[in-house]
Amino acid sequence: MYPKVKRVRRGDRVYEYLELVEGHRVDGQVRQRVVAKLGRLDELTATGRLEQLVAGLARLDSPPVGTRREVGPLLLVTHYLNRLGLTEIVDDTAPMRGRASATHGEIIAALVANRLCGPAPLYDVAGWATSAAVAELIGVPALLLNDDRLGRALEALAPVAEQVRCQLLLRAIETFAVADASRLHLDLTAVRFAGRHTDSALVAKGWAADRSFGRQVKTLQATTTTGVSLYFRPHKGSANELPAFTAALDALRACLPAGLVAVADSGLGYLTTLCALDTAATRFVVPLRADTGWAQRFRADAGTLDALAELDYRSQREQHLPPDRRTVYKGLLRPFTVTDRQTGQHRLRVAYIHSSEEAASVTEARERTLTHAETALTRIRNGLGGRYYKTKTQVDTRVAKIIGPHIADLITVTTGPARHGKPSIHWQRNHDAITAAAQLDGLYALATNLPDPPNRELTALDVLTVYKDQWIVEQRHRDLKQTLKVRPIFLHNDDRIEALIAIIGIALLIYGLIEAELRHALGPDTPLPGLLPEHRAAIPTSRAVLTAFHGLHLTYTPTGPHLDRLTPPQRAILAHLDIPLPWPEKTN
Repeated sequence: MYPKVKRVRRGDRVYEYLELVEGHRVDGQVRQRVVAKLGRLDELTATGRLEQLVAGLARLDSPPVGTRREVGPLLLVTHYLNRLGLTEIVDDTAPMRGRASATHGEIIAALVANRLCGPAPLYDVAGWATSAAVAELIGVPALLLNDDRLGRALEALAPVAEQVRCQLLLRAIETFAVADASRLHLDLTAVRFAGRHTDSALVAKGWAADRSFGRQVKTLQATTTTGVSLYFRPHKGSANELPAFTAALDALRACLPAGLVAVADSGLGYLTTLCALDTAATRFVVPLRADTGWAQRFRADAGTLDALAELDYRSQREQHLPPDRRTVYKGLLRPFTVTDRQTGQHRLRVAYIHSSEEAASVTEARERTLTHAETALTRIRNGLGGRYYKTKTQVDTRVAKIIGPHIADLITVTTGPARHGKPSIHWQRNHDAITAAAQLDGLYALATNLPDPPNRELTALDVLTVYKDQWIVEQRHRDLKQTLKVRPIFLHNDDRIEALIAIIGIALLIYGLIEAELRHALGPDTPLPGLLPEHRAAIPTSRAVLTAFHGLHLTYTPTGPHLDRLTPPQRAILAHLDIPLPWPEKTN
């Protein structure tokens, strides 16, 4: 059965009619029989019915025997899309107007699958779907994933993106045991954009974590201790960290039950903000900023680093190192009362933590800064009397740029007026000031309002252990930019940019669920045999799990689609995740 265009001449005009015909044999010869007359082609096109007919036929069309489609990691991704109910959630929050060939929810589900199975810039999604089993697993034919329909779906998602995020967060918590939202680790990262974006409310020039400056959108992520990214939202590229953190925490408190523990970096470490969190009954572990005066309170309360006791803590990356090469942590937990004008008095606690690795890093950085400054001053001295340093004013201007406020007390520079045709310059290090600055090298303060655990008191080790899990959300940032290949982004419409970031957040949620559930099923620190190339065993990561399914295809046979034979790692992954096969395997 197939469509056919029939031309009919009436006078000087030619009309085209669309018919559905089928072939049959009469006396051994093939004849065509009209099954249905669908209407005039120009009228079908003008009313949009032609597109609906084509889409309907595409859903019914069965590929010929021998056709192969790539299943790959789409087998896993579809399972989690269905468990989250993404299509239904999007369709409920962004319903279609009238009849449609594909709903917004189906298009968004296909885009999430594309991000996980074939990550690339947002173009030629239909080309990817043509070779992949998108129609078979998600139910969306490739020809429906054209640029216009993708754009309409993105623009429909943008106004309800926050609502979709919250509903998916709740669905994940209800459905998956590994999505425990009692403690969330928050962090910001920047996604760079190319182009001008002059009127954008999202894309703006700003500083990134690597101290580079460029057009970007900042994204905030909240991740569980098991690595599941439950919340992911965009912010303007020039936005400060504090408003982004507070907006995310307000949204999370509105979605989640009381008792949330938030762990973040020093962008949240303002005393006023921490007092507001304490008032809102939000628990936290956050490093204090230097301008909060914690160093002075440490000197008054504890005195020196000798007051700190050694902590029995080893980071994950140092588990296999000999004791003499591991970082030594020392800590002390002390009361830290703060009085806020608006919220009153707050009885917080601070864990003063000293890291030998951090101390060595700070010492080396100070020495590099001083050496760099002395090298620059030497260049000034060698150029005295030249075109750039003829007067004392010129020398002072350049010295002020070299000696920043962070080393102004550590080195003394003296300049003199021009004599005999050139000014003078001398400098020396202030060794007493350097020694005083080095007294607290490697020390930082973790503010918290965590209660005491059952039957014992809270310790500095407890606070440090909670904070050190911050690497989990930082790992998800790397997955965002490397595995999911969020860059480059070619969109220029703010609604589409916001919707694409929401899609990436959904992909990160599924990415984390796959890894967390598989690790939970295997057991703590248990490797999966044959996961890596050369049949090596490894503790599973989502990246390795998705890669293990590359190359898996289905083939259309006279009896229906059949999967290629599964490899042992593929079979083990599906068994641990309780994912059934949608089609039978090929027999040898």
